Formats: sequence, C-alpha cells, structure tokens
Amino acid sequence: MPTLIVRHPDGSETEHEFSSELKIGRHESNDLPLTEGGVSRQHARVFVENGDVLVEDLNSSNGTYVDAGRVSDPTPLTPQSQVVIGDYELRLKASTRPSSAGRKAQVTRAAPALGTEDGSPRATRALPRVKPSRPAGEEAPKRPARPAPDAGSAPSAGAAPVLRGLTGPWANKTFALKGKLLIGRSPPASVLLEDDSISRKHAEVERTPQGKVMLRDLGSANGTLLNGDVIGPEPVELAPGDVLQFGMVEVVYEPGESDLPVRRERGGVPVRRDREAGKSEVKAASGEGGIPLKRKRLLAVAGGLIGLLLVVGIVSKLTGPAPSDEEIVAPTAPKKDPARELQKLLSECRSFSSMEMGNEPQWEKADVACEKALNIDPINSEANSLIRKIKLEKEASSFYAQGQKALARLKDEEALDTFQKIPKESQYFRLAKVKAREALEQVKVKSLDDCKRYLRDSQWSAAVPRCDRYMGIWCQDIAREELEPPLGFTLSLEGRVGKRQWRPKDKLFVQFLSARRKLDPNAHPWTCPVSEVISGPGDVVDPAGEVKAKFKDVYTNKLMYAAMLDYWAGRGSEALATLQKLRSDYEQSSLHGKADELLTAMSTVDQLFKGGETLLQQDEVERAAEPFDEALEVDKRLMGDLWEKAPSFYRRNIQQDIAERAYSNGKVWTQREDQRRGCRLWKLGFKFYKGNTDLNKAVGFCSTQGLAAFKAAGSCPELQAAADYAVSGDGLEEKIAARREELKCR
Repeated sequence: MPTLIVRHPDGSETEHEFSSELKIGRHESNDLPLTEGGVSRQHARVFVENGDVLVEDLNSSNGTYVDAGRVSDPTPLTPQSQVVIGDYELRLKASTRPSSAGRKAQVTRAAPALGTEDGSPRATRALPRVKPSRPAGEEAPKRPARPAPDAGSAPSAGAAPVLRGLTGPWANKTFALKGKLLIGRSPPASVLLEDDSISRKHAEVERTPQGKVMLRDLGSANGTLLNGDVIGPEPVELAPGDVLQFGMVEVVYEPGESDLPVRRERGGVPVRRDREAGKSEVKAASGEGGIPLKRKRLLAVAGGLIGLLLVVGIVSKLTGPAPSDEEIVAPTAPKKDPARELQKLLSECRSFSSMEMGNEPQWEKADVACEKALNIDPINSEANSLIRKIKLEKEASSFYAQGQKALARLKDEEALDTFQKIPKESQYFRLAKVKAREALEQVKVKSLDDCKRYLRDSQWSAAVPRCDRYMGIWCQDIAREELEPPLGFTLSLEGRVGKRQWRPKDKLFVQFLSARRKLDPNAHPWTCPVSEVISGPGDVVDPAGEVKAKFKDVYTNKLMYAAMLDYWAGRGSEALATLQKLRSDYEQSSLHGKADELLTAMSTVDQLFKGGETLLQQDEVERAAEPFDEALEVDKRLMGDLWEKAPSFYRRNIQQDIAERAYSNGKVWTQREDQRRGCRLWKLGFKFYKGNTDLNKAVGFCSTQGLAAFKAAGSCPELQAAADYAVSGDGLEEKIAARREELKCR
C-alpha cells in the first residue's frame, strides 16, 4: 500500500497510507484536509492506476506542481518526485508494512454530521494520524515501568484517582475516577471535552472493584492513544503517570493515596503512607516496626513551636491595622480577546495623535494607548511606528509653539529659525510653512538692507552674516546653475573670466562671496541651505479644507456633517455615535433613512478595516485583501468625488499597510528561493498601492523574470509559470494569452 509523506508549513511531517485514491483539499470532506494557505477547496487527487501512483490537479486556483512544473493532466509519481500544493510539500514512499483488514486506514474521512444523531450541526473533525496504528497480530510492546513516586510527595488528587488535563482549556482540570466515566464531546458523556477532534462518545475509563483503572476506545473517529500508542475497544489497564490522548486533547492519569505503590526505607523495611482523621504517621507495612521514641519527642517539640508561631501570627493579624485599598485584591476581570484589544488600542493611538481635521492631538492619551498595545504585542510594527511618530510630532509641536510665540513678539528671525526645525514628515509642517511666510518677507527685507549697507562700508565681519541670511532665503528659488560653477570650472570673483572659469550673474551674490573670501581665505565654498519650510509656493494645499467645503455642500444637517468629518479622519466610533444621536431625534425623522445608510456603510468599513488589519498582523496578506477590497468599495461610495484626491484615513492606511506587508512577506519568500510566491504577494500589494518605492522595484523585478520565463516557455505549464510573474500593464499577460491560443492550452 503506497504512503504519502506530507511536509507541513511549520516543518513537521505526517504519513498517510491509501489504497486506491486520496482526495486533497482545504475542505474537511477531503480524505486529506490541508488547511494552510494556497490550498483550494478541492485541490488535487492522488490515485493508483495499473500499479502506478499518479497525481491530478482538480482545477485548483494556485495549481499543483510536480518537480517545479505545473501539471494539468494525471502525472506519474516516484519516490523521487516532489509535489507542491500551496504551502505543502508531498512525496511518495513505498509501503513498509503490510496492511490489515481490521485496522483503520491512516487517512479517515470526516465523520457525518452529528445532526442525524443528536440534533447538533457539528461533526467530528477527522485528523491525519502522525503515528500509525499497529497491524493486526503484532504484539503490543510492553510499556516501560514507571518509577515509584517520590517518597516525600503527596498525591494531588486526594483519596480517589483522577484524570488531569494537560492541554487547552482543560489544563490542570481534574476528573475524579469513581466507577465508570464516559468521555466525549456532548452529553451523555460525563467528561465533556468540547473540541472538534473529539467524538460524541469517544472513550471510557472505568475503576473496577479490584482497584484497577481500565481504558478503552469506543470507535472514535480520531482514536484514543495511550502513551502515544493507539488502543482499541479492548480494555487496557492504566498505570500512574500514563498520558491519554483523545483526539487532540491530552490528560494524565494520577492515582489516589490507596493506589500509591509501596516504598522502602533505608533499612529495607517496606512502609506505606496512611491518612487517618486528625493525624498522619508512617507505619511499618508489617505493623510491628515504629518510630523511635527519641525521634517522636523531637517531632513533638517541633510541632509545638510551629503551633506557637501560628498563634502569634493570627493574633497580630487580628489586632493589626485594616488592609489598605492597595492590599485588597480585586476580582479577576474576564479575559479579553488580545487581537481585538490590540486593534482597539491602535485605533485609539491613531485617533489621539491625528490632527487631520485641525484638532489638537492628545499626545499623552496617544502615548498611553500605544504603550498598552506594545504590552500586548511588543514587536507590533504599527505600534512601534506610531510611538516613533508620536515622538517626532511632540518635538515638532514644541518647535511650532515656540515659533508662534516668537512671531507674536515680533521676533521674526527667531520664529523663522524655529519653524525650519520642523521636518517635512510632521503634521505641523504644513502649518509651519504658512506661519513662516508671515515672517519671511520681514526677515528678507531687513537682512537685504543690512547686507548692502555693510558691504558698501566694507565692514566684512558684519556684512557676511547678514548677507548669508538674505542669500539663504533668496537662493531657494534660484537654479543650481546660477549658484555653483559647472563641472570642470573654477570660481573667479575678480578680473576677467578665463576660459575654464565661472562667475555668478547676480552682482550682490558676487560681492557676498568676495566678502567671505576676504574675511576667511580658506572658507569652504558657499552652498544654498536646504529649507523645505521656506522653499516652493507658500499656498500649501489643505485637504481638510477641501473636505469640509465639499461635505458642507452635500450634508446640510450639522450632525451628518460632523459624522462625515469624523469618518474621514478615522474616528469611526465618534461618527457612529453622532449618527445614532441623529437617529434618536424623532423630529428629524425625514433624515433617518439617510442616517441608517451612513451608519451601515461606516460600520461596514470600520469592521472590515479592523478585520483586515488583524489578518495583516498574522501575516495573512492574501486573506486580508478580500475585506480590504470590500472596505475600499464602500469607502468610495461614502467619499464620492473626494475618494482619490482627498482619501480618507481608512483608504490611506489600507493602501499603505497592505503594500508594506506584501513587500516584506514577498521578500521572505524570494529569500527562500520561491520567487513565484514572492511575486504573487508583491503584485497583490502593488494592486492596492503604487506609491511604495520598494514595491515598485519589486514588481519591476517580477516583470523582468516573467519576460524571461515567457521567452523560454515551450509548453502550457511553463506559460502558466510565466503568467505568475506578469504585472498588470507590462503587456506580458497579452503575450501569454496569444501564445496559449497558439498552443491550444486549456
């Protein structure tokens, strides 16, 4: 019987035997469910025909590849063949053991829906077994003897033996073994393990009158394992410390006191632990030995001292001061979903640090929200970038406030210097650019007058700094060719200009450079200082102003207008609350229909955005594309004509976030030498946002690779491989389509 070895994305491997056919896909109805990325609902099948093993693709989205070539027809497999299905690698190996008629197949189909038995819509999820069952007739290996419990350890379960959970929500939970226990997913099971890998009636554990604990499987879908070995319907005796596995749930058998094995003292006299009401002592197993009198006296003295200390502690506790509020332990709050809480905190951080609508950011609240987000996920990229942004914005906010203060005190030069410290990436840059224009003309006129007067009077030490101030403003709109000599020419400020010499056309600039040389003959060549604040046009486009004007025309109701502004700025919760307020005003019933439409649309965008961001945090870029696509469509309807020229907070973040994550994930796959997978991710990010420089370079690489693959392609599978590299707009898709027609590819 052939065996298929599957290598999972996490590196683990499982083996799956089959006799005639093995259907593979994402859905649980397949013989071999593969649920990770890139696998279609019904992806492929492996079957035996005339003694050969073949694989056939079932029109899957991402294809089935054998030895790096995409297959369209049934393809024979050998133990050397490498099959790739999504993120999985498969290979064939010959069967090393004879099959057994009474043994379960290694790959089991999903159990039928339990609704036919108990009305429940759930069904047992069948799992591929990593460790095969034992063939019929083969003797089970004896379990190794377990060491006796430590002499000083007490049993954790009390008088009766228990099963203690080891995994999932059942960890450390105990189930007392009294009589017969039925284990399953739903009643009448007395031990309820609500997991899809557990059958309705899975297994049974019974404590016999003789004190033995017996385990047997009840024909479950995924079987019962004892210390890693599959057991059947025949009862098997349990030993202390045995690990039992029901589906994916593990428990351990712990004995009671009466079940503890006999231990031996140093002298070789067997003794056992006994517990009686009100006292505990160790007796000899024969009943004749005892504790020496001297040791009894020492124990009595020690017990008295311990009792005295306990009495003193109780008295001091009763007579001491009342506990403070800090000492009172509050009841434990219910656990929150970390992913949802993380997205909520990130949304708060963005909202508090935003000034899209002219509101002053609340830096302290933004800091607190981001720090809480980092406590949940210390390496969260968005939280860390927001923290860096907040640090930059707080510093820019301080410079902007200082500049405004200096401007109000008519200290124009000080104000201009302060505004120039604000980086272009800051939200305050646009405001600083407008304010800088107020001081710029005054500084320019005053410095020009001082420069000319000091140059005329040959006061070089006074002229140079004042001329430098004026020239630093004047040069912002002057071409570089008028400020620096061309390549291969030298600067000449006096006499006739030679063949390979150059002199500026502006006379005042020449006088300034001459003054610098007279003041310091070894001074470095003067260059125009770069200042984003004072360069370029002064009338900076204000997207918020354009959005306000447009919304004011469309939404005459004040609450609708305010809700739309909040939505555009990313304050979804505030927008929904405002619309709810309008909806509760019965005097505005004529607007309720429109309010309901906006409520539905805004809530949809907000939920889809948060869902997509959660998937991005889990590196599920391809899955995040679907909710993001839908969110952008709804956002386009909400924003109308402004959706592209004044994009909302949601659109900007969706485009930039998925582009950034698609680039980083694609880079990882190309480093693993899977360029096709990497290019699929890069193309996906490029479809959402074409403004990411790294992504533009990446899709350019894909386009080049696709053209090379197309030129070398001579068959339909090779053309399909080339199509995976094709980028929309590079013309390669059209060429591949024409060649497919020539080759009559399906």
